[in-house]
Amino acid sequence: MSILFHTKLLNKKHKNGLTIIFLHGFMENMNIWNEIVNILSIEYNIILIDFPGHGKTPFVEKQIPQILTMENLSYSLELYLKNNNITKAFFIGHSMGGYVALALAEKYPERFLGLCLLHSTANSDSEEKKKYRINSIPMIINNYSLFVTRSIEKLFNFNKFHSFKKEINYLTKIALSIPINCILAMIRGMFIRKDRRHVLQNTTFPKLYIIGSYDSILKKELLIEESKIGYNTCYKEIPTGHLGPIENPKYIVQILQNFIYNKIL
Repeated sequence: MSILFHTKLLNKKHKNGLTIIFLHGFMENMNIWNEIVNILSIEYNIILIDFPGHGKTPFVEKQIPQILTMENLSYSLELYLKNNNITKAFFIGHSMGGYVALALAEKYPERFLGLCLLHSTANSDSEEKKKYRINSIPMIINNYSLFVTRSIEKLFNFNKFHSFKKEINYLTKIALSIPINCILAMIRGMFIRKDRRHVLQNTTFPKLYIIGSYDSILKKELLIEESKIGYNTCYKEIPTGHLGPIENPKYIVQILQNFIYNKIL
């Protein structure tokens, strides 16, 4: 199944320069990267992508199955790369965007100059997480706005939650614009997501975990241990929750610049 993504290219003048592809997370869109790419686009080619139903990519129910898997999304991403003659790039994946990048890396590792898993994991869902996803489906169907409110509240550093009212309202607006059937399809896709820790071990390109000290979605201790099993893999801990691109974009820019310059920290 091929999905046409809405994309945005920044810094077109560097056609032969290094390309960075940003993949947003669940219930987000490409705009979460704005502050980061405004800086990085001075030097690099930047490609931003909206996943189905997110941002300006429509969710066409007749063309998209009830379960939208990471493989579905990575297949369409590969076609986009092929059709646009992009042979290699750095990939930055936030949360679900990291899952998609790993699915792509499993089949097409030659596409990768490097991979940053930003508040993301190569592991499959734990039984506890699977139970949460299944139990959230009735709420999504019956009271989607409540599901959005509760979900977004968990994404920020709880110690600074009240400092992000504007950002919370903005993310809520983004999430509420996404069709419910799209949300359900992606929930199911993440539920059946494969364990891809072997990708960390079997690929030679550099891999970086950016881990939030106050991330209540993905526990830092588990991500640190996961990063240690990878080949040419390292991690950087930052004082944020699950939304580093919103909470501390300038710090993430510094980390990404070092990663790209040095290929590994």
